[in-house]
Amino acid sequence: MQDNRVGVIENLPLLDLTSLKTPEELTSLRKISNVALILVPESLHSKLLQISIENVASIVSVPEGENVIICGETKMSGESLANAGGKDSLVIVGQLTITSAVQQVTYKRIIVIGQLLAPRGSEPALAPAITRCDGQLVYYGANLRFFTGSDHFTKDFFELLDEPIFWVLCGMFTIDDDVTPELLKSKVSEIVLAGTLKAPKSLTGILQVKATEKAGKIIPLKDDKINVAL
Repeated sequence: MQDNRVGVIENLPLLDLTSLKTPEELTSLRKISNVALILVPESLHSKLLQISIENVASIVSVPEGENVIICGETKMSGESLANAGGKDSLVIVGQLTITSAVQQVTYKRIIVIGQLLAPRGSEPALAPAITRCDGQLVYYGANLRFFTGSDHFTKDFFELLDEPIFWVLCGMFTIDDDVTPELLKSKVSEIVLAGTLKAPKSLTGILQVKATEKAGKIIPLKDDKINVAL
């Protein structure tokens, strides 16, 4: 029996074809679907378009001689963005946290598929270099705490914090009903939310005020059964 999946590539955040050199190397591909970004050599762009392509957000042609650096879950200093030499492209797949202010960017371009976190004050140098962002770009304040996935936060978590945090949440999270409004106000300076945050109704107003950026929902716990399907 013939395998209908041969030559099919699907469900990827990034498909990197920059190592290919000739059109013949693409002949084995029949279909590409559900891919956020395809990187392809400029000389093979027209050949790629002859393949069946569905639900691909972006195709980026890479000129000959341009290096593509793919970055996953990592941290780097702001100074490291100034040491690229001007011919490299940086593609962020996952989470990149920049630990110090960005003063200069010498990458030819930066493409974000995931999360890029940089200190406030980096905007003038960093923003012009980002040519595409299919994720979250967060300029954070002091004392960053970043959570992905899912988690449950109790009074103990907040009480153990030495100073207010800049809270970034990507996923589904719950705040316990033992957390008081006074405790939350004193321990969280700002919130960036991409996902769902469930909390006691007494906290929702504070959370909405603290959420300087929000792509998702803040749901009162007692209304959870009503809102979870929305």
